[in-house]
Amino acid sequence: MGINSKFDEYLTLHPGHDCFLLTTECEGQEIKMLSAFRSSALKSALQGQGAFKVLAVVPARQSHKISKQDRIETWDYVNSVYFGPERDMKNFPNPTQPAKHEPVRMGIVPQSWFDFMYPKTGVTGPYVLGGGLALWMMSKEIMVVDHYFWEIPSFWIMVYILCNHQKVGPQLTKWVAEKYEARKKVQFTRPINMMKDAEKANIAKLDRLIEETETIKHVHQAKKEGVEFQLEAAYRQRLQTAYQEVKKRLDYEVEKANTKRRFEQDHMVNWIVSSVTKSITPQQEKESIQVCIRTLKDLAAKQQLA
Repeated sequence: MGINSKFDEYLTLHPGHDCFLLTTECEGQEIKMLSAFRSSALKSALQGQGAFKVLAVVPARQSHKISKQDRIETWDYVNSVYFGPERDMKNFPNPTQPAKHEPVRMGIVPQSWFDFMYPKTGVTGPYVLGGGLALWMMSKEIMVVDHYFWEIPSFWIMVYILCNHQKVGPQLTKWVAEKYEARKKVQFTRPINMMKDAEKANIAKLDRLIEETETIKHVHQAKKEGVEFQLEAAYRQRLQTAYQEVKKRLDYEVEKANTKRRFEQDHMVNWIVSSVTKSITPQQEKESIQVCIRTLKDLAAKQQLA
């Protein structure tokens, strides 16, 4: 089975695959071509090289999913190559869409065609060429003059009038420009701005989350210090409670000793007073009163003399 029939059979069974790995045999040695080619390019590359024998044709695409990080790295690499220092931006600049069309004649024919033919044919050359080409096509019945033929000149005349009329042309141009800007805004500008705003909001949210994750160590330190303060307050409260309990017990012992001593002192005084009172006879009491009276009289007399 040749390579063309092998490919045709595979493409018939798998029409969606356009990239393959070819395993061949060359001079008795099996060679695996690791490069991927499109079917037509591989056919043209291997045709006429009779030493090859097709052993198997398998799709080069793998079924595993490419991760998001791999896609980002591939995108960055492609951008670095496309916009790299080896890119000739002067001779091969990035394509841009002009704001307006190039100058035209007769409404639709580019001005550059007339400028290209002017040095050789003059001013009337392009018109003569166009008219002669139309006459030749009509003579050869390539362009048949039938009921639908007049749509072509009428269309050109309508376009010429619309584009060159002093009132209709500018108004039509303005209307088309407004419609274009409105469509551009709806289909391009507004969706991009919405996506930009959404991504900016996501970036701000992620920045906020990053800040929150960066402050988590300070939050942890604050919580740790708060727990330490609570433990210190509980320790001091327990220490104060122990001090108050010990003080209460000591105050109780002091009050107990004072009460005992005061009771003993009162008991001793009462006992002594009662004992002395019991030991004094009525005669001794009478003599003592008389002695006290004489003493008071002597003191009063001395006071009067002084």
